[in-house]
Amino acid sequence: MTRDQFISLCFIVLLLFVVYQLLLILSPFLRAIFWSAILAFGFYPIYEQLKRRLKPHETLAAALMTAAVFLLVVPPVILIVMKVAVQAIELYSSAANYVREGQIEKLVDQIRSISFIKNLEASIFQWEPLKKNVTEWLLYSTRTIGNFATAQAATLTKNVLLVILNTALTSFLLFIFFKDGGKIYDFIYEIAPLEEKNRKSIFGRINETLSAVIRGQLLTSLAQAVLAGIIFWILGLPLPVFFAAVTFLVSMIPVAGAATVWFPLAIYLLTIHQQTKAIILLVLGTLVISLIDNMMKPALIGKKTQLPYFLLFFGILGGIKVYGLMGIFLAPVMLSLFFALIRIYQEKYL
Repeated sequence: MTRDQFISLCFIVLLLFVVYQLLLILSPFLRAIFWSAILAFGFYPIYEQLKRRLKPHETLAAALMTAAVFLLVVPPVILIVMKVAVQAIELYSSAANYVREGQIEKLVDQIRSISFIKNLEASIFQWEPLKKNVTEWLLYSTRTIGNFATAQAATLTKNVLLVILNTALTSFLLFIFFKDGGKIYDFIYEIAPLEEKNRKSIFGRINETLSAVIRGQLLTSLAQAVLAGIIFWILGLPLPVFFAAVTFLVSMIPVAGAATVWFPLAIYLLTIHQQTKAIILLVLGTLVISLIDNMMKPALIGKKTQLPYFLLFFGILGGIKVYGLMGIFLAPVMLSLFFALIRIYQEKYL
């Protein structure tokens, strides 16, 4: 090893060590940094228009945009989270009482009374074990949901000061990303250890993927959740805000989508002999809630992600498990980055 190679190696080791230490220092704030960066990226086109109108007052434009995003996003999110927590606790109490009062057995008996099910029962199902297993599973599930919702509600109540501090930090970082986002992007672009052609390709791919996920996936999921909540409320279904929030989350998962919420609710309405409401929910779920997914995503996303649907499905599920809600955004980016690097490897080394 030559002296220059040794110095280069020491420099790289030192740089990696400093970067690692920096990540450790910033780790308590990584979530705030991530969400403020996502918000800034999503609203950046609007900020650029505002900046052009207020030129040369970039600081004023960034401050106004930060205030607008704060008022547009934070209060509704806090209200919805509190409402969802309350309704999740209500769901736990109702489900626990439902099981305790023996209603699950009555429900199974009602299903058994259907002629089609009677034929299946004779040849396939053993209803007493099924009844016992369903009861045990429902008790476990409701207890888990209730404990989680109670814990989250208690955390939200006890850590009000922490929530306020995180909100203030996110707002400050949002202002920074609006004001200096272009400079930060240029800095990262310049130091990326890639050839200009490959650098442009990779950064363009990441930008397109994030745009597709944030401006396409998020808007589509929000529209589906709002419509689902309105339909659930009109039909008199219990806990419409809770199920609308669940619809918002599951609609971001490819293949599964919003049908994983409205279809079981339609089956529930059928089992309690509310056939009219069940049919209405099936029709509206198919032609309104789920159809929006097929209409908005092609218009807003198109083929920007260039990823197979099955990979997105498993990638987002795995991303949620590893990173929480951040995985919805990180997983598609990582997948796109992987394929971009594979293409560069094929061109350069094969």
